[in-house]
Amino acid sequence: MHAFTTTVGIILATGILFGVALSPAQAVDGTDTLNATITGGNLTADPTAPDAMTAVVLDGLNAQSSTGTAPVWTITNARGTNTAWSLSASATDFVSAAGTVDTTERTLPASNLVITPGAITAGTGSDAAPTAEPVTISNVAQALVYTATLGKGTVNPYVSTITFTIA
Repeated sequence: MHAFTTTVGIILATGILFGVALSPAQAVDGTDTLNATITGGNLTADPTAPDAMTAVVLDGLNAQSSTGTAPVWTITNARGTNTAWSLSASATDFVSAAGTVDTTERTLPASNLVITPGAITAGTGSDAAPTAEPVTISNVAQALVYTATLGKGTVNPYVSTITFTIA
């Protein structure tokens, strides 16, 4: 009989504790609060240079241009802030080393490099595609692809032409 009483007592006590734990009386105003930590990701870009540029034969008289096509770039804004962003480009002048045949350094100005973005595709869940404009490169960073207001998700700008003029 003692075993039966103990078992009934344990079952009864467990039922009361379980009932109190699940009781809606725990929430005073009829709502429950759920606390969670949400952390934003990063703003990333994977710009890549063209695989090749066209050959140039200098004639000593006319400026020549070398062009190339870069692969698709992917820009992802996973920060969770939905704020504007920009992808900027800059470069320093291109300077050759003095060699044994040409003993003088030669400089090609960075401003001879022009990047012209092509079509931009907004990925799933993204805002409208950002703005992209041709940029003449200098040693000061300039916005190549940017959003003015919203900027969530992933976009795939295609850089259609990169031109380097050699005078």
